[in-house]
Amino acid sequence: MSQEVEVKLRISNVKQVEEKLRGLGAKLVDIVEEEDHYIDLAPCINMRDLDIALRVRRSRSLVRDAMVEEMTFKGRRVSEFPKIRKEITVNISNVESVLEIFRELGFRNIYVVSKTRKVYVLNKMKIFLDSVKGLGQFMEVELLEPTDLNIFRDELAKLFTAIGVDESYIERKTYLELLLEKKGFV
Repeated sequence: MSQEVEVKLRISNVKQVEEKLRGLGAKLVDIVEEEDHYIDLAPCINMRDLDIALRVRRSRSLVRDAMVEEMTFKGRRVSEFPKIRKEITVNISNVESVLEIFRELGFRNIYVVSKTRKVYVLNKMKIFLDSVKGLGQFMEVELLEPTDLNIFRDELAKLFTAIGVDESYIERKTYLELLLEKKGFV
């Protein structure tokens, strides 16, 4: 079973955060444009009540000039800080065909989340600086390797101090939840 372990923060000065990350030794490894399609499986299941998601993603690397298409099931959150949830991802070869299959089955694409993300690696963490269409700037810190969560929390605290943020910057909602809330659907 694969688990996603991450923390998301709202940030306002991306350039300043990038400078501080580089000062800590973080390496920029990619710049990616992502288009995430979230599928609503109603009336079969209420995904919001179950706190699960089904995402179909098209990801284009601007550094490697490569495309990745995948479908991901995101399970119920088992922790809020850091956010921990089961994640199952499979590669697909054609996002449009997968979306068409869901439409033909009567399911709808409830929202598309578009973002450009700069991907940094620092120690055992992957750090994403996200510019999310309609929402603004965020930083996600994701654990790369399984480790003791207390150690991860300590590393996060050090990182937060180094870049000048604290726990008040943490955003516990997903990008989808934030966009639906902004549009008045929540």
